[in-house]
Amino acid sequence: MRLEAGKPIKASKQILGGEKPLVCIPLVGKTREAIISEANNVPVIAPDIIELRIDAWNFIEDVPRSIDMIGEVHKIVGDTPIILTCRGDWEGGFKKVDDGAKFAVYAGAVELAYVDFIDAELKYGGEKLGELLETLRGTKTSLIVSFHDFKATPPKEELFSIMEKEIQVGAHVAKLAAMPQREEDVLGVLEATLAIRRKYPDVPIISMSMGPLGAVTRLVGGVFGSDLTFAVGSKASAPGQIPVAELRKCFGVVYP
Repeated sequence: MRLEAGKPIKASKQILGGEKPLVCIPLVGKTREAIISEANNVPVIAPDIIELRIDAWNFIEDVPRSIDMIGEVHKIVGDTPIILTCRGDWEGGFKKVDDGAKFAVYAGAVELAYVDFIDAELKYGGEKLGELLETLRGTKTSLIVSFHDFKATPPKEELFSIMEKEIQVGAHVAKLAAMPQREEDVLGVLEATLAIRRKYPDVPIISMSMGPLGAVTRLVGGVFGSDLTFAVGSKASAPGQIPVAELRKCFGVVYP
């Protein structure tokens, strides 16, 4: 038995925070043709959930076109839940995207019920994240508040503090990813995840240590409280992601 979330989130037929961590693949195509191609491949790969990385799109600041594109993907993937992410270039995003366009696309996709989760960085602070929560009020879309460090891993006490701040600003899901420089960094992510799950047992968590050294967290993170892991679909969106088929084989052993 793993430590499940006390208040898991149901998205279509999937449960974030349930008996097993969900397997998510990123869609990172840049053009309409590439995005449609990746979306058409989703039923073949059969992930539990997908992340639509719209910061990769070469037309992302065209708000109406981007919202329409999200609608097309939503129609293609059917019951597969969607995390909508426009990652800031200062935190691992593909390129710089105007915040006005980013949040306008978010609002449009939420209003039309195209997505199940939106991801916003903790760096935006309580006021902006509060505005997002107001946008989500009364909808079925949940807010993931996230933090990423692609260069290093803060001490485990700081990792705990980061996730705690995410929860305190109203995150429905707290997310953290960091790059390890040594084995102790990997253990720090797992320890911080476990501590957060125990102090805030109701809140679903997504956590991982990145790169080859941190890949083990993508396999066993769920034992310590992480409720989702990212895998490679067509292309990886972060270092250390494992192909879906291989990940599922490992999950069959870790989460029988």
